[in-house]
Amino acid sequence: MAGRWSWLALGAGAYLAFTLAAFPASTAYEWFAPPEMTLTGVQGTLWSGGAANGAVAGLPVQDIRWRVRPWMLLLGRVAASVESRFADGFVNTNIAVSPGSVRFTDLRGGTSLPALANVLPVRGMRGQASLALSMLEIDGGWPSRVIGELRLAGLEVAPFIPNGKQQLLALGDYTVTFMEAPERELLASFVDNGGPLEVSGTLGVDAARAYTLDAWIKPRPGAPEQLVEGLKIMTAEPDAEGRRRLTLTGSL
Repeated sequence: MAGRWSWLALGAGAYLAFTLAAFPASTAYEWFAPPEMTLTGVQGTLWSGGAANGAVAGLPVQDIRWRVRPWMLLLGRVAASVESRFADGFVNTNIAVSPGSVRFTDLRGGTSLPALANVLPVRGMRGQASLALSMLEIDGGWPSRVIGELRLAGLEVAPFIPNGKQQLLALGDYTVTFMEAPERELLASFVDNGGPLEVSGTLGVDAARAYTLDAWIKPRPGAPEQLVEGLKIMTAEPDAEGRRRLTLTGSL
């Protein structure tokens, strides 16, 4: 009798897997997608499908393609491997969606900073950003956990001292490393990879979205005079090693 029930269970499971694999992607999206995710032009099946356009936590994406693991639906989640592109970049990741939250693992991507202006405080900046995150969790539209690395190349920012020319200042390349932090808080360290400034510091964002940036900055020989003068205004007096401390606080 036990063997009979085992065969029945196996058959039921196979039937369920087949049904889920052929389930229309458009219907699955209507049932399971959280508020942080919007898609248009959905086609294909739950198992393998795509969408023409969409957004995740305010970040616009295009040409989305996925392959889903149907068995995860039994746990109340949609889990899939996803690839997509931005207006000037790309992203590949594994994603697990449950009511109210989205989890990304093995996330790899790259784009320009202006393309991220809707989700990060980078307005007025230029440069390229590349991500290699082992974990990114978005809960209620807010990143509640981030682990991995962000690289910035060719970073340019508005002048510290307005000069009327609207010419951006080149700051070089940087690496930002996100570390484990208390729930719904973010913690990162950053360091320069060459440029006019020698930089190291930390960035923390608490659960109320208040941030604190604490950095040590030292101009390298040949740094633009406008950059050096701006640092003198924004930072404390240099220490014995010529480093200036910059502390910024605010809310996102």
